[in-house]
Amino acid sequence: MTEFRDQKRYDAHQEAMRNSRRAKQRASARSQQRRRRMIAVTILLLPVAIAAFAFTWSRSNPEPTKKAAAPTATVPKQSAAEQAVGGRVPMPDHVRGVHVTSYAVATPSLFEPIITLADPKVGMNSIQIDVKDERGELAFSTPIPLANKSGAQQDVYDPVKVLRRAHAAGLYTIARIVVFQDGYAPQADPSIALRTKSGGLWKNDLGITWLDPTNEKAWEYPIQVAQYAAELGFDEIMFDYVRYPTDGDASKIAFKDPGRPRQDTITAFLKKASTTLKPQGVHVSAAFFGLAATEDLGIGQWPGKLRNTLDAVYPMIYPSHFTDGQFGIDKPGDTPGPTIAAAMSDWRRKTNGGAMQIRPWLQDFTLGGIPYGAKEVKEQIAAADRTGAGGWLLWNAQCLYSAGVFEGTNGQP
Repeated sequence: MTEFRDQKRYDAHQEAMRNSRRAKQRASARSQQRRRRMIAVTILLLPVAIAAFAFTWSRSNPEPTKKAAAPTATVPKQSAAEQAVGGRVPMPDHVRGVHVTSYAVATPSLFEPIITLADPKVGMNSIQIDVKDERGELAFSTPIPLANKSGAQQDVYDPVKVLRRAHAAGLYTIARIVVFQDGYAPQADPSIALRTKSGGLWKNDLGITWLDPTNEKAWEYPIQVAQYAAELGFDEIMFDYVRYPTDGDASKIAFKDPGRPRQDTITAFLKKASTTLKPQGVHVSAAFFGLAATEDLGIGQWPGKLRNTLDAVYPMIYPSHFTDGQFGIDKPGDTPGPTIAAAMSDWRRKTNGGAMQIRPWLQDFTLGGIPYGAKEVKEQIAAADRTGAGGWLLWNAQCLYSAGVFEGTNGQP
């Protein structure tokens, strides 16, 4: 990835590089001509040449000075973009934050109340911001050719201004990037699309196309988006929809590599993404289905294989999403605390012995059953902290969060 935020500046950079190479070639040719002339003079006037050479050498090659020892820090040098957003914010020991859509970021009546929640010492210390959403829309312009060609870029918010604002408030910023569900890129480049057996583009029940998880060429685009988000100065990259499709007529799907084990496919993608991104100084994580640690869901999500690859996993353990009787609980949606504790028990067992933190997505919305407010959210937070979570994020699709839930949530059970 480049350090430029639009295609014109990227093209200018490439032209400058070409000009630089031409200049170096011309300088090299001139240098060779000068050496040939000096050899001729030396042969004709050897004594004088030796003296002249000695004098020239002493003038042009002074006694070398000792260089300062190279720094031993392992953190990569900040790019100009990172410096523009106030540098990176270190990953908190206990992440506490909320989900914010790209359109909520661009809506002051929604974004300002969220920013005012920032209190890194005892309250909210993190914020998850959408970069590439469920439709495949990119929140801002990038120099990525496929993003330009597909029309995915929406210019919803200015990432530099938003990151500068969040970092100034002390917030750890997490870029959410939806991976395989994508309504733009597969249509612009059918070679990486999930296809039907009849050769068309496969779509889910919402009419949205998908990238083919088994086609490694299709991995390049979401990783490029993640690289650009990292370059801009986001502190963590969270991959979502990093799985095989679950809704739609799966019987019509024709994968490029149908024989590839699903667990191996998703694991390989996340390992490649992590290896690519971590040298840029960012942390890497993924959102998984809440039951992925309880049973094999057949979608490729197998947390135990990633416990030493990802920095964190965000299981979506919303109580209302579990069926009656799950974990031996009659109505999980009406019993938020015990449901979170039971789900966390499975996640801790599945990832035991690894370095990956478990940070659950918690429910701050009502979906059937009892209404959810501050009381229900706090019950989930207490259960997550009590069962060893490395933090948590709250989800509300409308980005309207219950008042008072962050007060005193310093991660101590």
